[in-house]
Amino acid sequence: MNERICAVTGANSGVGFQTARGLASSGARVVLVCRSAARGQAAAQRIRQEIGTADLQLRIVDLSSLAQVRQLARQLTGELDRLDLLVNNAGVYRARLERTEDGFERTLAVNHLSHFCLTRLLHPLLLRGSGRVVNVSSEAHRAGNLQRRSLEDILRGRVSYNGWQAYADSKLANVLFTRELAARYGSEELTAVAVHPGLLATRIWNQNANPLSLLLRLYKPFMGRPRIGGEFVRFVADAPERAVNGRYFNRKTGEEPAPAARDAELAAELWRVSERLTGVGAPSHD
Repeated sequence: MNERICAVTGANSGVGFQTARGLASSGARVVLVCRSAARGQAAAQRIRQEIGTADLQLRIVDLSSLAQVRQLARQLTGELDRLDLLVNNAGVYRARLERTEDGFERTLAVNHLSHFCLTRLLHPLLLRGSGRVVNVSSEAHRAGNLQRRSLEDILRGRVSYNGWQAYADSKLANVLFTRELAARYGSEELTAVAVHPGLLATRIWNQNANPLSLLLRLYKPFMGRPRIGGEFVRFVADAPERAVNGRYFNRKTGEEPAPAARDAELAAELWRVSERLTGVGAPSHD
């Protein structure tokens, strides 16, 4: 990663922080994309204290807002001459239905639509760099069901809401997006890989007071450490293109994802619907 330029969403804590820290320690220039200015600044300060040579940029963005995602893409396009690695890591879990300012169900908006939009808008920068996209997914994708209603209804929360189902749907969307990226562009343009970094003791389980969240918080002492999850993300970020492109990794092991995640028609449909809802057109090949 020496001298490479990387961007990591959700970089102020958990897997995102550990991924950013590891990339910085290897000599990469790292853009930390965080929602909270205070937590983002604290994360950057901590990395700089541990790694005196760390080359960091901090960008404060609420990924639930497509306007802010577009603004981030404009900023990075104006500031960077290339992008070698984009780690789409930021994620939320909501026990109760919430909608974003754009009218989307919040979990799917943050975990899928924002990263779809950001990746597409940064496509020209990725083409000028090493062009690797790492989508942080989860084994929860195996419980996803994006065919029970129309994709737009699901993305807009116009279905009977269950927080765990929404989270599983978003993780399934991550794998489908990865496979469609690889199918459309191949390793000649960019490399896309999805990874489950393990069940980890991160802040995502602190955001709700429902029974599942309370149970998971009690279980946190027995979960994996975020540092280990960051190592798994960096493993797939560094692996040869032919070994990872379009694949799903459970930690460091390539696995077949759920049957729904291998549905080429569903992947193509999700791409088309996501493109229409985010307003992102065909990428430039300049």
